[in-house]
Amino acid sequence: MRSAVIVEAIRTPIARASGDKGYFRDVRSDDLSADLVLKLIERTGIEPHLIEDVRWGCVQQQGEQGADVARILVLIADLPITVGGVTVNRNCSSSLQAINDAAAAIMAGVADVQIAGGVEHMDHIPMHKDYSPSARLFRRHSEAIMHMGLTAEYLARKYRIPRAAQDEFSLRSHQLAAAAMDRPHWGDEVVPMRGRDEQGFRMEVHRDQGVRRDSSLEALAALKPAFAPSGGTVTAGNSSQISVGAAAALMMSETKAKELGLQPLARVKAMAVAGVAPEEMGIGPVPAILKLLEKANVKLDDVGAIEINEAFAVQVLSCLKLLGIDEKRVNTRGGAVAIGHPIGASGARITATLLHRMKDEGHRLGIASLCVGQGQGVATLFERCEA
Repeated sequence: MRSAVIVEAIRTPIARASGDKGYFRDVRSDDLSADLVLKLIERTGIEPHLIEDVRWGCVQQQGEQGADVARILVLIADLPITVGGVTVNRNCSSSLQAINDAAAAIMAGVADVQIAGGVEHMDHIPMHKDYSPSARLFRRHSEAIMHMGLTAEYLARKYRIPRAAQDEFSLRSHQLAAAAMDRPHWGDEVVPMRGRDEQGFRMEVHRDQGVRRDSSLEALAALKPAFAPSGGTVTAGNSSQISVGAAAALMMSETKAKELGLQPLARVKAMAVAGVAPEEMGIGPVPAILKLLEKANVKLDDVGAIEINEAFAVQVLSCLKLLGIDEKRVNTRGGAVAIGHPIGASGARITATLLHRMKDEGHRLGIASLCVGQGQGVATLFERCEA
């Protein structure tokens, strides 16, 4: 079987989903996606005519994100008409699924050079816009299963994760994200994009908008529970932020990369999907990671870098508790609590962060994983390619 590699992975800065102050409040999802793909092509020097397909994650596929936004971004970017585009939806893991789908196609010899990633504009198209489930869904499951905050409260009770621990993890996220933005190699992962500052002036956006350098335990402790007013522990401060952003990766077979003289960041070693009870959807990374490790015949102790999407602080802490993982290996450049969670883009965002971490820190193996609304987990194992 052929090896699938990621040659480069980049992302936009992540902006708040705010119609008044969000950096990308005047930028459309399809335009943001097209501009990012063009920057990926420019950075890698790949000839556009070699690209066979664009696989693009997106959850709310309507409006400016509808009608196959993947193909639309290809047309906006004026890529060769022969380049295909398909939009992928597995809720919060949509863009990691896009990466996995591209890898599977490459491994199977179905396709070769592809771009995979995703986008979400949670201001222009809110997360639950026009959500209308069948009544049959609730014969076995509570209507609360799509209320992610309540599933987080369930995890806090079931796995005994106190409020203080959640706030401490959230503060860590902001501190690490702020430190990451100050690193000299920030631009390796994050590329500038057009937008507006909070006062409305046009600007080139370089940094994630949601990171709070002045965050403190005192400020986090003062916030009221957001989903369970009586006795709840999940607040706006220890939950991910609704956001706007995109992320993209150039993928191909390892043979093709060598032929083109490109040095890949990493190869895809294994992929896994697992289902869990939707009422505790946040625990999804646990069975997905365990399944992944079994497939790859790898021990968790051998994995130096791990990114688990921070839908909620309690969700990540619950996963770490069950897996027995020391947080020193996890989300060392901050996570979605600080950076934000543009749901269709988050899988590719954590992948870009992971691969640049692996390169900078010298880790051979890394895992990217997300919990998924309605009760799933997705995980992917990457192996760094030595220069």
